[in-house]
Amino acid sequence: MRSKPLVLGVAAFAVPLTLVFLSIALSPWFRWEVNALSDLGNSVRSPVAPLFNLGLSTGGLLLVLHCILYMASRYPITSKLMALSGYFLLLIGTFDEVYGSIHFFVSLLFFLGIALAAITYSYEEGRSYPLASAAVIAASWAVQLSGFCPCGEAVPEMVSILVTLLWYLDSLMKVGMSPRW
Repeated sequence: MRSKPLVLGVAAFAVPLTLVFLSIALSPWFRWEVNALSDLGNSVRSPVAPLFNLGLSTGGLLLVLHCILYMASRYPITSKLMALSGYFLLLIGTFDEVYGSIHFFVSLLFFLGIALAAITYSYEEGRSYPLASAAVIAASWAVQLSGFCPCGEAVPEMVSILVTLLWYLDSLMKVGMSPRW
């Protein structure tokens, strides 16, 4: 049964990323240099909002389940932070941009959560490279917020997600190879 944690863990990121990229492909107006990914989920302005928000909500739920069922026994702190991040991802899909400050708040908590999870994974696994992931997340947002790079929020959002995948995939392999109990 070692494949169950791997399948659920992969689905937790494959489902939202697939639907995000499908939403981008179906949205000729979307531009990396000006948009946030959440613009795709705006229920008033985006025709792909149901698809995009379904991806985020489903991915968030799958991440919470994976963390509770499989990750918690090996990475007790990281799993809690990732489960919270999964919950905030679900909330991003629920409270789209139409909700204003609520959307901003849950998005901020999601990105802070994955950065903190990288730091705790580094501690729990005894590896230093997840710290670099947290640093890249912080740097990508700092560059975007400073105006130094003329890019939309979608760029640091995607950078944050992709660098998180580096250590998250490592955790999946380790959780998938160890017995659940």
